[in-house]
Amino acid sequence: MPVTSLPPAQDTELALSVERAYRESLVTDRLGAIWSLILAKCFLAQWAILRFAIPVGGPFYVWTLTLVMGAVASFYYLRAHRVKLRLLPTHFRVGAAVLAGLLVALGFVAYATFALGALPAPVAAAFAAILMGSWSLARAALRRAWPPFAGALLWWGLAGTALRSPAEQALLWLGLGMLCAQALPGFAVAARQANQRV
Repeated sequence: MPVTSLPPAQDTELALSVERAYRESLVTDRLGAIWSLILAKCFLAQWAILRFAIPVGGPFYVWTLTLVMGAVASFYYLRAHRVKLRLLPTHFRVGAAVLAGLLVALGFVAYATFALGALPAPVAAAFAAILMGSWSLARAALRRAWPPFAGALLWWGLAGTALRSPAEQALLWLGLGMLCAQALPGFAVAARQANQRV
């Protein structure tokens, strides 16, 4: 009678690899949802500062401090769960390619908006929402989950709303998108995955 709960020796390595992959996936799903929440807070706070003329330096007090604290907390969260974060993991090839394309496209939108001044704020917000909706659709297909698909539809609806809205509301729609179309579906996927494992 074996005195260990581990599988037989030949299956131990496979069982540990599966458990590690599950844990890494769950941790990165939660972290992605948390970062969506952080970005939602930044966009909405910056919109409120501009909308209500609050005398606060948004780039420093909202963005820099929040992102630095979020990065430090993420580092300790990953360390506590013994997960090494790779921005573009090689073992998720399709997801990594879609994520790389999203980041490059969002970089072009940001460059055209802020450096060149070629895109007005509503158009830039609509482009960003369309790209984020495409990312949510890809996640829905890769995870076989409906919450990211609902998030994609919401992102695309927000893109249309941003196009018809005044320029000063662009940050509002991006913040609401990050909250409702990205963070909430992300938490739903992580909770579903954790419940399926139990």
